[in-house]
Amino acid sequence: MVAGLPLTTTQRALFDEVRRRGSLWSAVEAIDMAAAAGLISAWVFAIYIGTMNSRNGVPLARHAVSLAVDESRSPRETWFRLVWTLQAGLPEPLVNEPVYDHEGRLIGIPDLLDPVAGLVGEYDGAHHKSVEQHRRDVRREEDFRDHGLEYVTVVRGDSRNVAAARVRAARGRAKFLPRESCAWTLERPAWDPRPETLDERLGRLGLVSALTRS
Repeated sequence: MVAGLPLTTTQRALFDEVRRRGSLWSAVEAIDMAAAAGLISAWVFAIYIGTMNSRNGVPLARHAVSLAVDESRSPRETWFRLVWTLQAGLPEPLVNEPVYDHEGRLIGIPDLLDPVAGLVGEYDGAHHKSVEQHRRDVRREEDFRDHGLEYVTVVRGDSRNVAAARVRAARGRAKFLPRESCAWTLERPAWDPRPETLDERLGRLGLVSALTRS
């Protein structure tokens, strides 16, 4: 209670939101977006959920947090990732992972990436409709393809089944090249060091204990 106003913790507020949403995909989205906002990581939230008894909402929260990641930047990216893994049954992709050529130039940061198949997945929402954005998207796809990566786009309005079928078909076209034969790499050049992860930041700030307290 502060100034007469009732307060709660980040972790409890997120749990209540997960429970309120009531469905797995929407619950994963809530956790992903809390992480995207830097409020709490999936790992830290999982610790918190692990301290709770199996009351109403806890089984859903445990399932959802097992599917959540810290790297999603939008709700539709989360939806696309769940289509990829749950609907299409494909291996867990990397999320917003930078891809470079062997000279250290950034090719792009795809929404999703299957590094084994060499498959890039992008979700195109409403902001991709402008002429200039479409032009950039075309150049971006060409750049990925020029480096041997297969490319699949899911757009607003696609159903889960339609999107899953498109992703599976694209993976069937992918080259599955051994890493040493690829014209692209995930190794970061000196000019682009790995940023601090959310877990690392929360640990550095000493927030993990507070965020896992019941």
